Amino acid sequence: MNKRPNRDQLNGLSLSQLRTLLKRRGHKVPRKIYYSGYVTQFRNRLYRFRWWTDKNFVVDISCPLSDFDRWANSCDETVSFDTWRQR
Repeated sequence: MNKRPNRDQLNGLSLSQLRTLLKRRGHKVPRKIYYSGYVTQFRNRLYRFRWWTDKNFVVDISCPLSDFDRWANSCDETVSFDTWRQR
């Protein structure tokens, strides 16, 4: 798995543009987002941005942080990046 996705994998966005989009929406974005597994925090939930699935670019939304165990058990919703962007 490549740690840094290319523009095709991120729906035409560069990694810098993705970080800017996330920050403007109020997400806490780590300085080197690719080291954290593309996980951000927003309103007491974690958001994992992943492109390495067969579904293209998707966003996993966790349960509230107080109930979070690990992604396999704590993922409330998985939506496509385009759907997440329209919210």
